[in-house]
Amino acid sequence: MIDAAHLVAFNLTLLAALASPGPALLLALRTTLVAGPRAGIATGAGLAVMAATWTAAALLGLDAVFVLFPYVYTAIKVIGALYLLWIAYTLWRDARTPLKDSETPLPRGKAFRTGFLVNLGNPKSVLFAAAVLLVIFPAELSATAKVTVVANHLVVELAA
Repeated sequence: MIDAAHLVAFNLTLLAALASPGPALLLALRTTLVAGPRAGIATGAGLAVMAATWTAAALLGLDAVFVLFPYVYTAIKVIGALYLLWIAYTLWRDARTPLKDSETPLPRGKAFRTGFLVNLGNPKSVLFAAAVLLVIFPAELSATAKVTVVANHLVVELAA
């Protein structure tokens, strides 16, 4: 069973991380402004599912994989950094161009997939999952407790 204090600490830390601006927040805001609220919600759902997936991976021993295969962690960081640099470049390049409403609606599946892929390579999501969980929760969580933490993470992400 999970102690309520651990879950509260996790949720407060998660909310603080969600409130800090980063590529995920910028993507969700831009998608909402350009493609409308449905696409923005779908993008947010994709971001949330991948963030919860990172949490599940961390709880299942992702850190052990990174210790055994440090090049995997390096590859994720490099690919993620390159993708974030591409996003930054396109934001900078198009900064003077006003956002235009999309002439055709962005399919929710594509918006979801975009959010999912952004958080797949988002170093903030990986580091949050790998570091914060290890500090807040005891090392030996039951399978039920791990499922509870991941479900809680997903609910908080979707609600935020």
